[in-house]
Amino acid sequence: MRSSLRPTLLCCAVLVACGARAGEPKPGNEEIERSLRKLLVTSPYRISDAARAGTIRFRVQMPGAPWAWPETHEQHVRDDGATTELTICGDCGTEARPSAAELRRYLEPNAWVQSRDRRVIAFARAATGGTVDSQMNQLVLAVRRKLTGAIDFREYRSATEALLSRGGDCTEFAILLAAAARARHIPTRVVVGVSYASHFLGERHAFSPHMWVQAWDGQHWKSYDAALGRFDAGHIAISIGDGTPGGLRGGMQAIARMHIVDAAGVVEDTG
Repeated sequence: MRSSLRPTLLCCAVLVACGARAGEPKPGNEEIERSLRKLLVTSPYRISDAARAGTIRFRVQMPGAPWAWPETHEQHVRDDGATTELTICGDCGTEARPSAAELRRYLEPNAWVQSRDRRVIAFARAATGGTVDSQMNQLVLAVRRKLTGAIDFREYRSATEALLSRGGDCTEFAILLAAAARARHIPTRVVVGVSYASHFLGERHAFSPHMWVQAWDGQHWKSYDAALGRFDAGHIAISIGDGTPGGLRGGMQAIARMHIVDAAGVVEDTG
């Protein structure tokens, strides 16, 4: 059965496996499941679909060393010392515009985001033009239609490997989406964070490790989640990179320390 939670579950497993130290053997399935449970971040409340379609303000604690929460167009960060307030929204963040060098970095291929590979270029033709938002939504749909097979969830596969296997979790969904967008000359970066699920591994109302993509539309970085089908206020960004797995371990360590103290929907002032 293919449900919206399947890519997330397998994504968590891949992030756990890839977060292991270099040279360590990949953990087995039982070990991965134990690790997954340790990485679930309990939500203080049930968060409805309607609430996630709006703006949510979270108060988060990170015991131990402080964490450099990313400020994005969709995530505003305010730190008062004891806790961090994260507002997840459509456009409340104050991230600075990227430099030309940053945009070039997020257009370049790498060993995982193989945007110049002929197979990725051919796949990217699923988007037939239009605005960046239109092209990204077309590519999200193409990725969801392509990655329907089984996977070895102990691997972090490249875009071409995902195309060949036709299998994927949120890591492959994000990597293939990023590669296809770059093949269409759209700068993309890959986000490691957590996403909300009402039921997960027998737990109710928890956030689990997740990955998605942000595309530069000429004005802002906008999020697209091919694994779950949409980005919403149930997504909290932990770290942002170019799609290489080097930063995964730090992200997993941050998630393991993360505690959500409070969450509240924000009613926009329309007066």
